[in-house]
Amino acid sequence: MKFGILDYGVIDEEQTAEEALQATVALAIRADELGFHRFWVAEHHNLPAFSISTPEIVMAHLANQTKTIRIGSGGIMGLHYSPYKVAEIARTLATLYPERIDIGLGNSLGTALVHQHLNSSYTSREYGIWLEKLLSYLKDEDVAITASPKSQSSVELFVLGTGGRSVHEAVRLGMGFTYGSFPFIVQNPLETAATLGTAYREGHLASTQKQGKFLLALFVVIAETKELAEELARPLDLWMLGKNDFNEFSHYPSGETARTYVVTDAEKVQMAANRMRMLVGDVAMVQQAVHKLVAVSGADEVIFIPLIPDQTNRMKALELLATIEIDDK
Repeated sequence: MKFGILDYGVIDEEQTAEEALQATVALAIRADELGFHRFWVAEHHNLPAFSISTPEIVMAHLANQTKTIRIGSGGIMGLHYSPYKVAEIARTLATLYPERIDIGLGNSLGTALVHQHLNSSYTSREYGIWLEKLLSYLKDEDVAITASPKSQSSVELFVLGTGGRSVHEAVRLGMGFTYGSFPFIVQNPLETAATLGTAYREGHLASTQKQGKFLLALFVVIAETKELAEELARPLDLWMLGKNDFNEFSHYPSGETARTYVVTDAEKVQMAANRMRMLVGDVAMVQQAVHKLVAVSGADEVIFIPLIPDQTNRMKALELLATIEIDDK
């Protein structure tokens, strides 16, 4: 089974944004060397702990620094932007880096402040319409205008989502789908992955559209021992409380910050619930959890999100994840 990595451009404590982006480059190069199939970068706005707000720019740099790994967005938040502009971004990247570009598309509008300052003209209800327009430009179906540059190379397109609405749009439009199991979203990952995987496959069987790929995107904290993984997971526990629209911290919290942070009883309950939507442990434990999720969902690939403090730990996580073996369906 093919694996990928989704990186947030984490700015660790006592680190600059410049250093964080260089760390992302180093991770992408290492992922390429280790044989990962994809390396995606996220889009976040007004979050000082993350350095990537324009994934398309970072993607171009990463593709230039790597050799064979597919580079993608996980994702571009399309509703903020003109679908025509996103089509031209996709075609430009595909022209520069043939058959190596993925475009994952999310429908989040972010906070009200982000929505306001990006002058977002679309609403979440218009996601399907937005996707249709994007595809019309990429397929040269709009007779009034062409998305430049026209390229012989294609991109792989994925709808990103956590529920039924997004997966149905992916089926309707013949796009790939990536289910993101976010710790702070109250879902049972096994049940949701199974439901969405079934909906995706059965929807395509009843559709005339060509079937794409069904991917799982999973938050993972992996280390050489269970005890170390538990320690590295504490900052993620703290981060996923999401206080102040995830703006409580100016940098991604370290293990020391997590150890000394005072949490309420209610927050402890929330942390415990969030843990059920993370993969935390050594290689054997993570492999077992991934196997279960793949088995119930029929996923074609897995994207890992190693949201772990410190570049050294994230690099080690990639090396451990590369040893996981999941049988193809």
